[in-house]
Amino acid sequence: MRNSEGLNLNDVMNEIEKWVELTAAYQREALQHQQLQVQTKAYDTDFVTDVDLKSEEILIKCIHETYPEHSILTEERGMLDRQSDYLWVIDPIDGTTNFIHGFPMSSISIALQVKGVTQAGMVYSPWLAMKFYATKGKGAYLNGKRITVSQTSELRISLLATGFPGAGSREHINLVYFSHMISKVSGIRRTGSAALDLCFVAASYFDGYWEFDLNDWDICAGALIAEEAGGRLLQTQVGQHSLTICCNGQMLETLQRSLLESQEI
Repeated sequence: MRNSEGLNLNDVMNEIEKWVELTAAYQREALQHQQLQVQTKAYDTDFVTDVDLKSEEILIKCIHETYPEHSILTEERGMLDRQSDYLWVIDPIDGTTNFIHGFPMSSISIALQVKGVTQAGMVYSPWLAMKFYATKGKGAYLNGKRITVSQTSELRISLLATGFPGAGSREHINLVYFSHMISKVSGIRRTGSAALDLCFVAASYFDGYWEFDLNDWDICAGALIAEEAGGRLLQTQVGQHSLTICCNGQMLETLQRSLLESQEI
């Protein structure tokens, strides 16, 4: 199976699987035997650990050894630009706060874009033994089994997920949207990993998901997986904030309308 640029996506997925297994093995060992070194980034609750940095280093090394001419976008190091049509988008630990506390809701997220279009992606949670993956046009899978989004069409019986990334100007809008939506649905969950939230929509554990101000490394792999499972992804602007919505097609218009009603509160 090749994409339009001639890259064999089966080979790509085999490589990705090896890389995430290698990274996961390191993370398991580090969490069991290593004293985590934790630093803050943009604000006091935005954490990065030495395990994030080392995991990212492992993935970068794997990519450069296999595809030396490809560019890489990472959460911690930013863009490693090789002026290539091929761009790897990686988040070594999506859900760092969870990882620090040993809460098993973090994941390794890696995706390949070709000329801006995501062609392959994997989100792997070593702690849950859940490996989500997809290649463009070939469906989405969890541990080898095909997955599809839910068929829920009514918001009132839906289970949604959201996230509250960061602080500052987002605090108010996060609370306003959450408070508005909680009375309209059967429940709202927050896992702390955007990549897993998207995959949980893909596997029909959640009916829908929304979150503000996500980065490419947060959602690149998960978005492909959700869409290949039959989901719909919408990104729109709400004032100075970007809003990502993901759900099945039957519920997209209703969910979007209900979310945007929050602006009127």
